[in-house]
Amino acid sequence: MFKLENFSQSNKDIFYRYLKDQALNSKDIAAKNMWDESKSKSSLVYILENTDRFLYPNGEFNILFYNSLIVGCAGVYKSLFSNEIALAGTRAWLSKEFRNKHILREYFLPNHKLWAKMNYCKAVALCFNEYNKSLIKVFKRTRLGESSSRVNFKEPKHLFYNGICEIDFPVIIQHTKQYVIYEKLDTNFMFDWQLIKYNN
Repeated sequence: MFKLENFSQSNKDIFYRYLKDQALNSKDIAAKNMWDESKSKSSLVYILENTDRFLYPNGEFNILFYNSLIVGCAGVYKSLFSNEIALAGTRAWLSKEFRNKHILREYFLPNHKLWAKMNYCKAVALCFNEYNKSLIKVFKRTRLGESSSRVNFKEPKHLFYNGICEIDFPVIIQHTKQYVIYEKLDTNFMFDWQLIKYNN
């Protein structure tokens, strides 16, 4: 049985062991962002220990357990460029054997969408780096891996239930070139993405 928990002092030690194990046993380019022995400021552990990005009221970080086994994690937080935009699926990671099972779609993203609504955000966005921006096509084409025949089974809790908006140029978020897709939670929401446009 799957259970989503917020990161806390009570699960910190087991979670950090999970991150270290995943980082040391993965060739995935994103693994270095999970755990870094040099305590890099870009590592998840550094962010959890030294910033308030995922602390209330700015955001939260979730750990997904399958029974007592950690199988993944992801966070949500209000962006620094607009407190009306929640950045969801941040630092998302799933253990290899739990990928391609719609876990992000069914557990993390609905929770992040709900968090955004409860914290008065008007849009919820996903950001992609250069190396994983091809995932945007998956979201646009089949709504996170669903076959076209199953798209109609989405529910209001799912991210992009009300449509998907795509920024057609890269932006700068957390000092990094990013590509953005988002769902409006308020149909009147407007933001000038040109303000954070990436210029090389």
